[in-house]
Amino acid sequence: MKSWARNILWAALGVAVLMSLLWELVPLPDAGDRLDALPMQGLNFAGRAVPLSPIEELTYQPARVLKRIYRVGRQHVELLVLDGSRNRHAVHDPLYCFRGAGWRVSGTRYLALPGGHAQLVQLANGGDAAEVLCWITDGTVRHLSAPRYWLQTTLRRLTFGRSGPEPVLVVMQPLRGEAVVWERVLQDFPALLEL
Repeated sequence: MKSWARNILWAALGVAVLMSLLWELVPLPDAGDRLDALPMQGLNFAGRAVPLSPIEELTYQPARVLKRIYRVGRQHVELLVLDGSRNRHAVHDPLYCFRGAGWRVSGTRYLALPGGHAQLVQLANGGDAAEVLCWITDGTVRHLSAPRYWLQTTLRRLTFGRSGPEPVLVVMQPLRGEAVVWERVLQDFPALLEL
């Protein structure tokens, strides 16, 4: 190997080591301010915090998780919001978890949201059925694409947070198997779209 090529390799290695040290030492801004700003009560909704189960604590640690139950109008939903700034592996396609828990995806459809869409997923497990609404958002753009999430978070890491806000995963499901009109929930609880 020629000396100039060896010098380029050593320089590249030095830059890689320096960047990895900086990424470890310089904390990225998280989405905590957006999670903290989500109101517990409003004109058409009221909520209460719900503790994470021991399995959820182990799975998501050290990611920041917001888990609440809301009454929106006459409908009741459970809300889970994951900020993966401290554990990017905690945010993933929720369909993997549902399939891993024995549910089969029986249908999906998109629900239009400002700046993108959410995915409404119908699940079946034997004679049981469930429905889940989920999306990933950075406060402006909404989608449910794990590769896009990984790209957003990688860009944030490379730019030390200057490429945009931290995306979070939002997962909502009806409480106790109730039927929910999701468009009405989002209309009566507009703060959800500010996450």
